[in-house]
Amino acid sequence: MNNQPSIDTRASWTWADQISTYRFWGLLIFYLLSAVSVTILSTFLAIFLKEEAGMKYTKVGILFVLMGIGGLFGFYLAWATTRWKTVPMLIVAGLLQLMGGLLITIPGLAAVVILSGIGAFTFGLGAGVITLTIPSVIAGGRGGGEAFVITFGIIFILTRIEEMFAPTSMGALWDRYGSSLLGVTIGICLFLGLLFLLPVKHSLFNEAPPPRGYPLTPTYRDPLIVFLSCLIPFYWLYWLYRAHGEVTALAPSRSILSPRAAVLASVFAPVFVYPITLTKLNDALNSHATELGQAPYRASWVIFWCACLLNPLGMALVQSSMNRVMAGAGQPQ
Repeated sequence: MNNQPSIDTRASWTWADQISTYRFWGLLIFYLLSAVSVTILSTFLAIFLKEEAGMKYTKVGILFVLMGIGGLFGFYLAWATTRWKTVPMLIVAGLLQLMGGLLITIPGLAAVVILSGIGAFTFGLGAGVITLTIPSVIAGGRGGGEAFVITFGIIFILTRIEEMFAPTSMGALWDRYGSSLLGVTIGICLFLGLLFLLPVKHSLFNEAPPPRGYPLTPTYRDPLIVFLSCLIPFYWLYWLYRAHGEVTALAPSRSILSPRAAVLASVFAPVFVYPITLTKLNDALNSHATELGQAPYRASWVIFWCACLLNPLGMALVQSSMNRVMAGAGQPQ
């Protein structure tokens, strides 16, 4: 391990900078798969050990205590992880969680008291490191309060969704294939998480955000046609892609996503991300109008609620503002 802490370059990442990079999504998927394994194990471990290893519930309770203690000790490793080379330390944390999960879900190993105890502690230790480190790394981008709320909010929301559906899904698999599938499920989740983590850049958010986004040639569209077209499935994703590129050309802003990131974020978290992406497009257009000494085109709260309640209307209004910018720039309509 490098004995020197990572250099703080005072990089400032907006929420759009973070979400437009693989490093954010790689960390997010790694975090979620770790959380899935914790939820499933917490829900089914007691009955699994009782059925498969003949373990008394008193001993199972002790394993949960050891898991909790491991999670508490994860604080120290999490601190070291954020101070030194983060990705290698996260890989170690993932391997610890994977090893621990296997030790307490393989019946022959779980029946050995010392091995199950080590497994519970290392599983808790790895999970604790991941749970503490990922949010701190994202917050370390120093993009301000809004960036923290949006990016960490995505983690919070997806984690809550995972907690609702993971036990049900595992329960269905348990009923169909038996309890032996528990260890396989835990192992697959954690192994896949490590695979998604490996390509993440070691510098994470400690360097200046890379150039992103690319302008697309602005195109005049009738807002009514946009409204009707966006009622067609998947067309709205095409419009969203084009709009982010065209607004980048008309009113560049680091607060809007790249076209590709806008589409991916809206596909994987549409209910939560899409209204924000549309509002940010409107903010960029309003800022452009203000710079020209004009009144803002649309109130952002109007766009936000339109995006939440009636997507095509929000898109049509943003398109109308884009048309006004193009008209002001003397582009043909």
